[in-house]
Amino acid sequence: MNFSVAVKEFALALGRISSATPQRSPMQVLENILMHLDGSVLSLTATDMDIVVTTRIDVRGEGNGSILVPAKRLIDTVRALELGDLRFEADLGTMRITLYTGSGQYKLTGLNAVEFPQLPQFEAKASLKLPLAKFASMIDRTVFACSGDEFRPAMTGVLFQFRPDEIRAIATDGFRLVRVIDHDMAGTGGDQLDIIVPPKALNLASKAFSADEITLEANQTHVRFADGVTTITARLIDENYPNYESVIPQANDKRMVIRREELLNTVKRVSLYSNSQTRQVRMRIASEGLRVQAEDMDTGGEAYEQVPCDYNSDELEIGFNSQYVRDALDRIDTADVAFDFSTPLRPSLITPHGDKNGQDVLMLLMPIRLNN
Repeated sequence: MNFSVAVKEFALALGRISSATPQRSPMQVLENILMHLDGSVLSLTATDMDIVVTTRIDVRGEGNGSILVPAKRLIDTVRALELGDLRFEADLGTMRITLYTGSGQYKLTGLNAVEFPQLPQFEAKASLKLPLAKFASMIDRTVFACSGDEFRPAMTGVLFQFRPDEIRAIATDGFRLVRVIDHDMAGTGGDQLDIIVPPKALNLASKAFSADEITLEANQTHVRFADGVTTITARLIDENYPNYESVIPQANDKRMVIRREELLNTVKRVSLYSNSQTRQVRMRIASEGLRVQAEDMDTGGEAYEQVPCDYNSDELEIGFNSQYVRDALDRIDTADVAFDFSTPLRPSLITPHGDKNGQDVLMLLMPIRLNN
């Protein structure tokens, strides 16, 4: 089993699957990449048993075959090589592998391909095409808000709700919630489909593809993303997602409209003086503007800034985790944002103000109780 390939192209292909290979695993075979050569097409497969990633690359091949190659050593070696061509030679009898470059050679030992675990059989129950850029935007705007609490497994993933006329993506960790509704991407064209996708699979899907459009297929247990070159198959989170609609307030009657970037930069600066544990910033909203303040009683540090805003309601003082505010503002792409408040102890809503680019974005933040 021999082939030649450009180092740059080989490195790109390995990069598309590298995140699916565990650094350490009780099953050492998973620390290897399955390489299969068929004519001039080389397939690379990696898995951690929850996610399987396969990609293809065109090579100059001689002799078909399959072998398992130690992932970390191969990836690190190829990344470190000078640009040019690489020749890969594998003796399938001894499992010895040699990499030849213009200036040297590297030897390593592989494993028999039969030791690689059987990959899950996949029969799609629903299939649709998605523009990669818009789907990646939905992922970026939601995956950061997933919970890390293993005792609430449903909330550790992103809920996708596919409907004939829209696609929804929802994530929450109990302190914040994000809901993105896209009206332009095609739905399933028939039955409704709700799936909870692990963040790792979504992060891979947003980075591993290069085509303008991807295919999403799903059944009761797995989801598959593909662009014709790379395929990602992931096990779904088999749980019931909480009723997120019930926690979104409908009667927040106090609205503040403010420049997004100006508020984001203000919160970044002022929060440097917040308590390292609570990260609390205090917002006092009045008709004359917004005052953002932070104080750390442990160190004696404090700071505040005044920011102009549009607000015509009763004065309100409310506290937030500054990192949560920054995360929300970082993922809104309009010049202005709107904050809808009710009381200092009720959830507040952050939404884009202006052109929404086909996506309705809503971010809910739970406030922090202020100590007066």
